[in-house]
Formats: sequence, structure tokens, C-alpha cells
Amino acid sequence: MAPLLFGVIFVAVETTVMLFADSSLETAASRVTRIGKLGVPEGMNCEEAVRAEMERILSRWVASPEQLRIDVRLYEPGMPFEDVDEEGYEPVCDAGDRGDMVMYRLGFDRPGLTGFVTWLGVDVLRFERIVVIQNEP
Repeated sequence: MAPLLFGVIFVAVETTVMLFADSSLETAASRVTRIGKLGVPEGMNCEEAVRAEMERILSRWVASPEQLRIDVRLYEPGMPFEDVDEEGYEPVCDAGDRGDMVMYRLGFDRPGLTGFVTWLGVDVLRFERIVVIQNEP
């Protein structure tokens, strides 16, 4: 009976941690897209503002800022998606023109907390959010 009880406890703890991490990523995605849509105040660097916001919100879930993934793609109506950030996972603010669609893809990977998920063959948990916004016409 004890192994079953410990299994249930580990699953409950792991699920709770996953839900909190996912909720934090949802908050970060909302704030990053807001920065991307409204831009940053003059004198501030977009990359620094976006990374600082993500690091502030997700610092308890990642060991280093390099683990954060940020990808931005631009869609002009009638055209295929393009990479806005040619050099990799660099955030972009004020992307596109009026009426263009901008897709923000944010995420991070982290190992499970209890090690229970490794028994199921999952080494790393991947958290990701994709948010699509349309620039104001």
C-alpha cells in the first residue's frame, strides 16, 4: 500500500508544479506580447525589456536565462510566415506594419521536480506558449 501512496503523492506534486510553471509562462506570454504590441519607452532596448520581464516571471522555473526560448514571426496578409528574428531567439518589439499578424512563441524546458516523470520515460518537461496578435489597423 505504501508504494501506491507514494506514487499518488509524487504524481500530485509533479502535476502541481507543472500547473504552476504553465501558469507562470502564460503570465509571461501575456506581458511579453503586450510589450511587443505597445513597444518599449524610448531609450530602452526591446530585447532587454522582454528578457528582463521573462526572467523576472520565470526565474523560479529555469536555472539560467539561456534556457528561455523566444521566437517571433511576422505574417503579412497574403504572404507566408517569415522569421522576424533572423539570428535565433531574439525578441522583437513593434514588429510589422498596421494589420500584420505577429506570432510570439515563448517557452522553456525543465526537468521534473520529483524524478517521477523519468520513470515514465520523460527526461525534460517542455513548456511553450504561442500567442498571435494583430497590429492595430
